[in-house]
Amino acid sequence: MVSKKQSSKKIPKKAIKKILVPLDGSKNSFRALEETINLAKYTESQIVGIYVIPSDISSLPLIEIIQPLSSLKPAGFQKRIIKYGEKIIAKAKEICMQNKIRFSGQVIKGNPGSDIVKFSNSKKNKIGMIVIGSRGKGPTTEILLGSVSNYVIHKAKSPVMIVK
Repeated sequence: MVSKKQSSKKIPKKAIKKILVPLDGSKNSFRALEETINLAKYTESQIVGIYVIPSDISSLPLIEIIQPLSSLKPAGFQKRIIKYGEKIIAKAKEICMQNKIRFSGQVIKGNPGSDIVKFSNSKKNKIGMIVIGSRGKGPTTEILLGSVSNYVIHKAKSPVMIVK
C-alpha cells in the first residue's frame, strides 16, 4: 500500500526536447516512429531518426545478404546500403512532416546497438528519450527482445520505450 505521504509527492516535470528513434526499415521500427509522433505531439519534442549501417555483414537483413553475389562487391554494396538508409530516413521525415512534427535524421556506419547508445549518450545530441522497436530486421533472435533493443535498454542513459 502507498502511504498518504508518498501519494501526495509531486513528481517534477522533465521536458523531453528530443526523442531518438532508431530505424532499420522493419515494421516494428516504423511502429516505434508512429508512437513517437504521438508522444512528440504531446511533449512538443523533435524526433531524431538514426539508421546505422552495420559494419558487420552478419547483422544485415537476410534479404540484403542473399542478393546476387555481384552486389556484395564492397563499393557497390556500400552505396546500395547507404541509399537504403537514406530512403528510410526520408520516409520517416515525410511521415513526420505530414504530422507537423520536427524531424532530423542521419545515416551512420558502425555497430547498431553500441552506436545508438553512443549517439543517445552524447551530451551534444541532447536526447531525452529513446523509442525503439522490439525487433528489427536482423537475423539474430532473442527470447523476448531483438539483440539491438536488448543492448540499448541495458546501456543507454536515457529512458527507453520498447514498441511491439
